[in-house]
Amino acid sequence: MTYTRAAGLLLLVAGCGPQVADLPNCLQFSQPGGEAVTTTAPGKVSAFFSLDTCAGQPVGGLTGDDFQILEDGNPVSPYESRRTVQPKGQRYQMDSLVLIDFSGSILRSNSWPVVREAATKYVETVLARAGDGQRVAIYTFDGRAAPQKVVGFTGDKAALAAGLKSLEERQCDTSAQCAGHPEAKTCAAYRCVDDSTNLNGALVRGIELLEAESAAVKDIAFKDSSLVVFTDGTDQAARVSNATVLARARASTVHVFTVGLGTEVDATVLESYGKDGFYPANAPAELALSFSSIAQKVAGLANRYYLLEYCSPKRSGRHELKLVARWSTPAQGELVGSMTREFDATGFESGCDLVGD
Repeated sequence: MTYTRAAGLLLLVAGCGPQVADLPNCLQFSQPGGEAVTTTAPGKVSAFFSLDTCAGQPVGGLTGDDFQILEDGNPVSPYESRRTVQPKGQRYQMDSLVLIDFSGSILRSNSWPVVREAATKYVETVLARAGDGQRVAIYTFDGRAAPQKVVGFTGDKAALAAGLKSLEERQCDTSAQCAGHPEAKTCAAYRCVDDSTNLNGALVRGIELLEAESAAVKDIAFKDSSLVVFTDGTDQAARVSNATVLARARASTVHVFTVGLGTEVDATVLESYGKDGFYPANAPAELALSFSSIAQKVAGLANRYYLLEYCSPKRSGRHELKLVARWSTPAQGELVGSMTREFDATGFESGCDLVGD
């Protein structure tokens, strides 16, 4: 029979803090909401945490071999513990909403194929590690009051690629053929649109969609959200003021990134909206780099979280667990940090298996 039990209170977070404030070359462990350390019969210990440099840079991509495990001050053999970094989707969820300007200017300028390719690269980069809790949704906006859903939140790369491809399907040759499309009665190249740009309204709605999605998930210990907004112009619909967008973005925990294509964007406005980064692209060919840079940041935000599991050799009582992380960079050399907690090994026995528990 499998059981799960919360560990004791945090005893110490070492490796960074006031005592090493003048030594930025170190690593810092943090525990998100929910249980940071749990135990599962017959002897598995699971630790969930984030890892950054003491200068605030996310540290991703570490494996079990980059961590040392000590119990009661004594190293636990990697052959006994079989420590491993597991997919963290059971405890972590990162939702990304890619909000794409699909107004008449994009369609008439033949920019869409390049935009689609850049968005596809974003999806592939963010979803590169299966099972790690990453999900992406794709919406478009034009002049309509609400953005249009293309694909809802999913980790299925094929579904997202198909959704982007579907936007190339021809709907019209003349505006008369758009009569049956509510609010989208202008034929722009080959699609029916509202030939305006509701950038501000779409951005606010994007934040609302991400917040609602996060609130709806009750069984995930830690959640994060990112909004990626692409446009080649400025807000024309005037449904929502710039001040409202700024206030909404700043009040939200959603990470907001903006991408502006060409010379008709208001770089100052987009930079203020993109509180986590503004990426200007002077030409469509530069979009791939902009989307790729954002994707790497979003992946980095997610990959800094780890679910480290190992099999404990203890068979009873309460014990001190210390995790030591080491990360080397060409510029900074080896960075080290540690985290110490208590766990209860009551009832532990032989037979621990890290796969399929």
